[in-house]
Amino acid sequence: MDESSDADVIVRSLEEPQAFAAVFDRHAALLFRFLIRRVTADELLGETFRVAFERRVAFDPTYRSARPWIYGIATNLLARHRRTEGRRLAATAQLAGQSQSDAFADNVAAAVDAHHLWPRVADAIASLPDGERDALLLFAWEQLSYGEIAAALEIPVGTVRSRLNRARRRIRELVTAAGEQAVKTPVDQLEPPERNDPWKLAEERDRLMSVIDKTEVEPQPQWRAPAIYPRLAYVDEMGALEFLTTAFGFRERREARMGTGTADDHLLAWLEYGDGVVMIGHAEHEVHQIFSPQEVGTITCMVNVSVDDVDAHYAQAVAAGATITMEINDAFYGERRYEALDLEGNKWHFGEALTSVQARRGRTG
Repeated sequence: MDESSDADVIVRSLEEPQAFAAVFDRHAALLFRFLIRRVTADELLGETFRVAFERRVAFDPTYRSARPWIYGIATNLLARHRRTEGRRLAATAQLAGQSQSDAFADNVAAAVDAHHLWPRVADAIASLPDGERDALLLFAWEQLSYGEIAAALEIPVGTVRSRLNRARRRIRELVTAAGEQAVKTPVDQLEPPERNDPWKLAEERDRLMSVIDKTEVEPQPQWRAPAIYPRLAYVDEMGALEFLTTAFGFRERREARMGTGTADDHLLAWLEYGDGVVMIGHAEHEVHQIFSPQEVGTITCMVNVSVDDVDAHYAQAVAAGATITMEINDAFYGERRYEALDLEGNKWHFGEALTSVQARRGRTG
């Protein structure tokens, strides 16, 4: 795992431009979620990182994280899309009003029907002056600190405080004027329901790399989420991620990763092998009610994976410490296969067609 800071990466990118891709990988997923709740995010996401790449020489390396700087660039670009933003917030309000799980999560000081109030508050946010709305959403949605917001918007910390205070007050007044009871609940925790799109992030990453490498973007089939893909639960999702990529050769869509894998910021990651995709995340007991086999004491599923060279894949898994539950063998139905457990007991079946094995070994029969 790369432990270098964003500042280290950006400084290195001045000599090695391709290194800047790590900045995209670390921040694109969160920025995409932020933008898509305000505008149609596809082009704006790519533009934000292209501008950041072109301006990277101006980045202040005394800041270890580039996140406020990236959000500042995105906020400036959003200024050209204020009308679209208003429509997008209205759509977000409509979706939020349909979701029972979206609520105010901060110290509730009065009984408030969040399911009913949600769209009112989103409408009120859309009507805020630009500066107040920018500060509020960076604080509420992205959980930036006052200092990070100040850096992003290039304003003093005192101005951040005053904008947030005015925004909160305006929202309470607007909602009350719309016929609701006085709102004592903090309005900072508005959290829309849009989910991440790892395929769109991959497409925009390719575009960024074409700018960095000064090449044309080669036409690619449009990324689409498979109709079915599993989500596996782990107690230690970071450990699982490292094991699955090392032992089984899966490739993480790093640009799509959500969370850091800490106790208060669980990881959600997408792994690819060939044209297959699997999502891994923390064992989530409340909303999705999914458990790791380590928690329940038994295997709960098996995932089948087709590989190009099952013998080499088997050797790699054994070297990485995978628990082999079925030794490699030739099955009667025309597949060479083996089965293994990952660190927490999810079972994986790896196979290669015998015709492929024979061709690889130079035999035809």
